[in-house]
Amino acid sequence: MEEQKEQQIERVSFRTEDRMTYGVLNYDGNELMAAITGYDLNVVFNMRLINSLADAEACADALADVFYQTLMEQLISRKADFIQPPKEQSSIL
Repeated sequence: MEEQKEQQIERVSFRTEDRMTYGVLNYDGNELMAAITGYDLNVVFNMRLINSLADAEACADALADVFYQTLMEQLISRKADFIQPPKEQSSIL
């Protein structure tokens, strides 16, 4: 009986308006190129370690690298043909 109580799954409910979105608009500003969305989304910086503009820039650059690597992984897995050079076409002359 105690095992069943310990194994109960905790469920959390959110309202639709609780969903958070951070995004990057494309060049014309009409559509998101990338988005970070979720419920209970929490962005936390360790302010004890960020004491200068240089620290903040290093943190932002490191986060950019994380997202760049994720983007490259998705591009390669979905569109691997873009990393291969185009096949030579025979001359029409």
